[in-house]
Amino acid sequence: MNGIPYNSPPTDHAMSRNLLFTLLDAALKTNELRYARRLCAAWLSFFPGDLPVNLLNAHAYVREKTTELQLNALPILEEICNLDPEYIEAQEMLAQVRQIAGSSNHLVAKACANALTKGYSENTRGNDKLSSWAKHVHEARIALDNLRAGDDQQLEVAEDFIHKALIENPDTPLAAVVHLRLIEAKASMPKIAVNNLAQIYHERWPDCLQFLLTYADGLMESGESSIAVSLLHHAVSKDVTGQVPERLWGKHHQYSSMWPTTLEINTSGPNHPSNIPIPASIASILGWNRIAAMNPGADSDQQIGKLSSPEQSGPTKIYPAASIPVYIAHTKSNETETHQLSEQSTNVKTELERLADELKRPHLAREDGRFPIYVIFTTKKGLESQYGLSKVNILDRELKRLAGVMHGRKINQEYWGSLLFYADDLTSTHPYGLQPAPYNDPWQLKLLLSDLDIALEKRGERIGALLIVGGPEIVPYHNLPNPVEDADSDVPSDNPYATKDNNYFISDWAVGRISGGSETDPNVLISILNDLINRYQPGGRRFVWYQRFAVYFQEFIRKGLSKKQSSYGYTAAVWRRASFAVFRSIGNPNDLLISPPTHACESPNNVISDLVPEQETTTTGGCLLLPQAHLGYFNLHGVPDGSEWYGQSDPTLPENGPDFPVAMRPQDIKNSSYTPRLVFTEACYGANIAGKTVDDAISLKFLSSGTHAVIGSTCISYGSLASPLSSADLLGSVFWSLLQEGFTAGESLRRAKIHLTREMHNRQGFLDAEDQKTLISFVLFGDPLAQPFQSKTSPKTIPHLSDSAVPVPTVCEHSCDNENDIPVSLETISHLKSVVAQYLPGMDDADISYSQERKSCANFCNHYPAGKVCIHPKTNGDSNSPYSSQRRVVTLSKNFERAKQNHRQYARLTLDDRGKIVKMVVSH
Repeated sequence: MNGIPYNSPPTDHAMSRNLLFTLLDAALKTNELRYARRLCAAWLSFFPGDLPVNLLNAHAYVREKTTELQLNALPILEEICNLDPEYIEAQEMLAQVRQIAGSSNHLVAKACANALTKGYSENTRGNDKLSSWAKHVHEARIALDNLRAGDDQQLEVAEDFIHKALIENPDTPLAAVVHLRLIEAKASMPKIAVNNLAQIYHERWPDCLQFLLTYADGLMESGESSIAVSLLHHAVSKDVTGQVPERLWGKHHQYSSMWPTTLEINTSGPNHPSNIPIPASIASILGWNRIAAMNPGADSDQQIGKLSSPEQSGPTKIYPAASIPVYIAHTKSNETETHQLSEQSTNVKTELERLADELKRPHLAREDGRFPIYVIFTTKKGLESQYGLSKVNILDRELKRLAGVMHGRKINQEYWGSLLFYADDLTSTHPYGLQPAPYNDPWQLKLLLSDLDIALEKRGERIGALLIVGGPEIVPYHNLPNPVEDADSDVPSDNPYATKDNNYFISDWAVGRISGGSETDPNVLISILNDLINRYQPGGRRFVWYQRFAVYFQEFIRKGLSKKQSSYGYTAAVWRRASFAVFRSIGNPNDLLISPPTHACESPNNVISDLVPEQETTTTGGCLLLPQAHLGYFNLHGVPDGSEWYGQSDPTLPENGPDFPVAMRPQDIKNSSYTPRLVFTEACYGANIAGKTVDDAISLKFLSSGTHAVIGSTCISYGSLASPLSSADLLGSVFWSLLQEGFTAGESLRRAKIHLTREMHNRQGFLDAEDQKTLISFVLFGDPLAQPFQSKTSPKTIPHLSDSAVPVPTVCEHSCDNENDIPVSLETISHLKSVVAQYLPGMDDADISYSQERKSCANFCNHYPAGKVCIHPKTNGDSNSPYSSQRRVVTLSKNFERAKQNHRQYARLTLDDRGKIVKMVVSH
């Protein structure tokens, strides 16, 4: 050959990634598929996490002529797509191979590829579910790109589309990946919220690198560096070229130094790629069997690298016979990386919580970014047993309408989904992999809700609010043990329906209940549902121009001439001081109605005709006329079997007339134009609706007359006589403040209970019996998302991972039959009676009982009196061995007749070890 050198492959044992791609390119072009697979296998024995090489390995199988060989690509492609669901070429190839295998799942992969490219494909028209979620993901990705480009208006668009995609729960992590990226892009979302969502998705799809990397980044920021570094090393092993982190964070991200800058095999051995004979066809196409035409002195490896260098010429695009484009990813350059791991700070989380508290948004440190779902919860058998099968079909249509109008609503900066869930119906539970629960078993219903939240979590959703449809006849209350020794045998409560665990003191989501009473006619319930639907109906009711003018004129007259006030309050005279403190949050205490002298107006059926002097009933001087307002606060007496609420005279300010005048009746609630949008009542049995019709319960009458939400107690309620506020008064005061800040009614009540827990824990170190009863007895009737007015402050985002970490140590005070009387001196008893007499007349001859506070009663009593049980839920408080504290509770109780209704009034005084009164509450 006259001494002229030939082009030839490298003679040393080094194999660069550039050279590998050159050989693979040539092998696929010459159809040397077996050589291509052997070459990939040799490379992957050193770098198993090279995703592009894995893809080329699968492609070499797909190009084979026999189905048996082609199907060898299936596990390779499935692993790639599990690791990186955004790898377009892998998804396209997976769809093809699954179709060859006859698997219906090929549509999922095809939809993923469509979502990543054009958003829709004719090939998925046969499956509307797949095509619709793919289009939603595609639109969400476009909106997300626009958001990152500076178009803030695209945030709502992206959230709307990705929520629609998540609702369809596709069998792929792709929609969740886009959701996570969207949460990261929200400027208002704290880092820990992103990390919480990443953790949720990582637990469902542990192989997906997008979730693993985001989760690791969050752990690093929160100071858990050892776990974070371990996860990052795992990501390096699965994606050695770093294509996923580069797509997430850019080329020069803060962890880039953990990935190798070059990939090259330098060691020799039997598995070295250079030991595989190069077919002649490949040597021919690469020119290794021809005399060099140029640069005869140049290094042959440099010339080979120039044939197909990913760094210099961009991605090498190979067009195989199957017409599936394969893009070989760029390798990392050799430039020195100067970016190191971010500083490992152990106080990031603490600082975030501090800032969140300063912003009055302590939940920021616990948000997880999942979409809230408005769950409409009821039972079919319960509805059928009360209303009959034919009426249930009507109710079902209305419930579906409500779910429809709630879906996609934006409330407090969040887009809401909706779900109509019949707990005892398989058609409702089956889509979530759940079994129906008995309609009359409250504990099984509660467990089903906990499981539903777990199922929603897999779809990037959570229970945001729960609307129970029906009274206790349809969805039963939880009859919880009564922590107070009073006339209530148990405490009817909805609290457990709002918790994921056994700690029913602290709720995880807001809960409300709507009921049409015990009537067998569903018209009242349907009317309440229609009012709720109309409130959320997009656009609302539309009027022609003259109707709009008439409405405007009426509002002007009401505001200008009648001086419409935004709130009003009504209290018994005896505890007006505590009511002043509660009402101050929403109105002028001087505007409080006080009973006496105010009382219910006379009517033909008025039960107070024998109580109020004739001269008072013939005039309107002290007669009740409820004003028109947004908010209504009531601190009156209630009785278990009566429908009225009562006032009570103040012994320091005697009034003519009865000590307990009828202050208010259901018939005093005229119509929707005079009802407040939201009502909070401290009355005993103010929310007692079991077996009652609308005309038998003021709370139901408010609800049926247009009030959006009513908060009250299902049994005996306790409150203060003056500051410091406790029990129901403290709950009401905080509730009104939170409502003013912009929280919804249900969230305000949930947070008010959390505040009460914290406050009483700070004061006394635990929750005593009255605290516990207040937490579980107060319920919400109506819409938990009700907002009576637009707040002047920014509306609040509703959290999920709320404050269940709040310590809830409790004490028990039930006395035992075998326990000796706790000695209290006669002098102390006389003093206590004199104190009570200053506020409650007629208690001189009251019955007296004593008890002592303990962590548990179980180890002190062999049995419990009168069917009482001392069962405390599992809480986060200290529940070690029982102890006897030095605090004692003295209870004075006496029966009073109020409008021919017997009611027992209680005054409870807590004494310290020196006999000093540290707390006093009275029943309302």
